[in-house]
Amino acid sequence: MIHLRIQEQDKHSKQEKHHKAFTLLELLVVLAVLGVFSIIAYPNISSWITDREVKKEVYETVTFINDMKTSVDSGKYGMIQLILKPNLEIYTMSNQNFFNTYKSISTNNSYKTNYKCDYGWRQSGFSRNTGLETLKLSVSNNDSEVHVYPNGAHNPSGTFLCLTKDNNISFMRLRKTERDNETAQNVDIFVFCSKSNSTQNSCKYNAKLDYMYKITINQYVKIKIFKLNKNGQWVKIDG
Repeated sequence: MIHLRIQEQDKHSKQEKHHKAFTLLELLVVLAVLGVFSIIAYPNISSWITDREVKKEVYETVTFINDMKTSVDSGKYGMIQLILKPNLEIYTMSNQNFFNTYKSISTNNSYKTNYKCDYGWRQSGFSRNTGLETLKLSVSNNDSEVHVYPNGAHNPSGTFLCLTKDNNISFMRLRKTERDNETAQNVDIFVFCSKSNSTQNSCKYNAKLDYMYKITINQYVKIKIFKLNKNGQWVKIDG
């Protein structure tokens, strides 16, 4: 009887050892599978994160432009000149100065005649408004994940938007524009590149890099967002 019990205990002990060994084998298999999965999936995950970071700053810029246009439409300012570049600049014109420059019947100047604005630092009636310059991109912000174009390494050095309630004033000097395929109208452009694979010099309209986005802004400040696909074609994703 005692001998039988000992045999049963030995048998049970062997079964437990076998069960533990089988569990360890399963764990090793799972770890191996996870290792292979990580090797395969990591580049895709890393790429998705990089693209997401760039896209986030694209949408932040769009929101910022719309907020500036809202400030003009509400009557807070007569005009805002928004200069999109790494170290963004904003110049504002009061309603009175805007009237004197563009609306008064006693006024006769090229700005009024041609519906144009000049550099904010050059045109009378504008003043720099650093309090509105809350958007920080590219080299002006260490936390930014993007380089942008136009920038100081190229000509023009920025995208100049002259925002008014009537949407009838445009920048008088060199602009980076393209023709909108849907409306056949010229639109201003602003391009975003990832810092992971570009520099301020290499980020430009025809760079053909991964993670590139651009926004186009028409006369009425209607904004479209495009992403450069793997074939080097701009594909509209919003707007």
